[in-house]
Amino acid sequence: MELVNSESISGFRQSMIDRGRLRATVDAYNRDIVNFLTFLTDSDTPHGAIGLETLESFKNWQINKGSRSSSVRRSVIAIRMFFRWLDERGSIHGSPFDDAPVPAHDHCKAREITPDQVQLMIAGSGIQETRLKSLRDTVLIFLLAHEGLKVSELTLLSWTHFFAAGASGRLSIPGDRARTIGLEAETTEAILSYRRALSEDHRTKNQLTGAAPLIVSFKGADARAVQFGITRHGLKFAVYEIGQLANLRQLNAEQLRHAAMEHKLSLGFTPEMLMNHLGLRRIGNIGKHLSAAPSDAPTNV
Repeated sequence: MELVNSESISGFRQSMIDRGRLRATVDAYNRDIVNFLTFLTDSDTPHGAIGLETLESFKNWQINKGSRSSSVRRSVIAIRMFFRWLDERGSIHGSPFDDAPVPAHDHCKAREITPDQVQLMIAGSGIQETRLKSLRDTVLIFLLAHEGLKVSELTLLSWTHFFAAGASGRLSIPGDRARTIGLEAETTEAILSYRRALSEDHRTKNQLTGAAPLIVSFKGADARAVQFGITRHGLKFAVYEIGQLANLRQLNAEQLRHAAMEHKLSLGFTPEMLMNHLGLRRIGNIGKHLSAAPSDAPTNV
């Protein structure tokens, strides 16, 4: 069966439109799949032999034709999504690219976050404009760089999602990848300290209810104004500020999520445990962290 053909490409394109993808994204993904079909034809690759090596060869084929690294990265995303779609509709049994990691952005490769840099951010968060902002930023660092939450998940959290019994905390994460995760002791302690500060601060104590958003935002150069809730845009700039504590320019939450992957693996998490914790359905980018693990890493990783 010819898996990649005009009919399947057209069907994939329509599925992207139905899911609300931007037209520019749909068009770009469509071009990537068409290019992949051209590559398969040029290289005489049988569709039954498509695998991880095929994808590597396709990446090199694009590079030799002068494609930019950002375009190559996008094509890998498009092909993975296309084959997952084929799997979902029953055209194949399992995608051959589930274990293929997405290449990192060029600007991220030279700025992978180390444990020492995370510690610098934690230490630096203690000298922010106000005590409440310091505690809020510390919570953000732990939730992003140790627990691996996504920005979209952070914006949905309210205090009803947090549970603590002594040093053990749990977080019920809402959204498309809803799940309940156990929190590390340091994360739990940071959240409890932050909640105590909210309950004592005259600006927030009267609004601290179970339904109140867990993350607050600040306005003004001296962070004088406080309000419950934060937007994705607000979190973006909060992460920028946190990165400056470790001399990291334009830090983004995805870099911190990858730091969390490394952190959890160093604690002995198995790939399955990590997928459950991060809300992942497929191993995806965890693969590159596993391949980079030291030879004396726990055998269950």
